[in-house]
Amino acid sequence: MGGTMSREDLEKALARGVEILSEFLPVKTYLYFPILYSACVWAVRRVFDYRERILAWQVWIEPDYIRTKPDDFILHFFATHGALAAAYEDEVDARDMKALRAAFPGLYPVCGLEDAFLRGLFKAELDAADYRKIAAEFRGRAAAAREAVTAAEADGRFWQELETFGMEAASLGIHLLKDAEVQDMIIGLLKKRLPQESSAR
Repeated sequence: MGGTMSREDLEKALARGVEILSEFLPVKTYLYFPILYSACVWAVRRVFDYRERILAWQVWIEPDYIRTKPDDFILHFFATHGALAAAYEDEVDARDMKALRAAFPGLYPVCGLEDAFLRGLFKAELDAADYRKIAAEFRGRAAAAREAVTAAEADGRFWQELETFGMEAASLGIHLLKDAEVQDMIIGLLKKRLPQESSAR
């Protein structure tokens, strides 16, 4: 692109991403945003294990790894993550490990590991700083997402098409935009192309 970025070309690439997903996912699905967003994130980083990185979020649905974290780690996590610290201030001050450990398995993958897919899946809650809702809905929503993605990837073309989309977006300079701008572009496109309830959740 010679160092210049055409927003129109990027929007066209994102539109192709929506068209690709529409071949594999039901139209009324909440997965368009997190899949497109995570595809862009990992394409920009030029990782070679593209599929594995997009699917890395699935590991965090299983709690065994999370349960081994010591109390000090969990307390530090809640106490040092900005708005999250404010949301759980009472529990941190009281060292209420029962409550913090109950919330940790949902909040750590989203806010600590900052997995691109999970941050997309819970974008509305993150924007609203509704961390308690993330904690409460994490396992159910992530499990539902895993089932939907598993069904989509049964078609062998799914990952090939998605990687092609991601690499096109990267080549067009999507990394030159701020993260919030990329998110806004995807959401704006989804609102135009899909039923209203599909683009937010």
